[in-house]
Amino acid sequence: MNFVPRFGRNIKSGLFNFTRNPARKYTTPSTTSTSSIPPIEPPNPNATYPLTKTKKFLCVWAKRFPTMNEVPDHVTPALWSKVRSIIRIKVANYTMLMIIVGCVVMVVTGKRARDRGETIMQRNLDWHQKYDEGNSEEIHNIGLFGK
Repeated sequence: MNFVPRFGRNIKSGLFNFTRNPARKYTTPSTTSTSSIPPIEPPNPNATYPLTKTKKFLCVWAKRFPTMNEVPDHVTPALWSKVRSIIRIKVANYTMLMIIVGCVVMVVTGKRARDRGETIMQRNLDWHQKYDEGNSEEIHNIGLFGK
């Protein structure tokens, strides 16, 4: 029994009708040929990853090497993966720190403006007063912050 007759057929058969290509017939896995699939090669343990000047700097910043001169031109993929992970963590930590500092600065400046008696409503009234009183030259000079 279909409660939603418009979508009933799709609910019964799932997404099979959406994902199947109607021009291609469905074949079972036993009839498909496996010769067209290339074999998966194991990773080469001796493979190396070339480093640019920036990537060398990141290796030094991640403290994998003491100086830029001691960083080789090629490193293993495992080492580069470790460096990338360390850099990601450092960048995320510094970003969180900067956001916290920015929030503290905004709170402090907002409290100082409150103590001076500045409000957004007063700023808006001042802007409109300048706009209404000014001539056309001054109106063009009134910017976002009400010069």
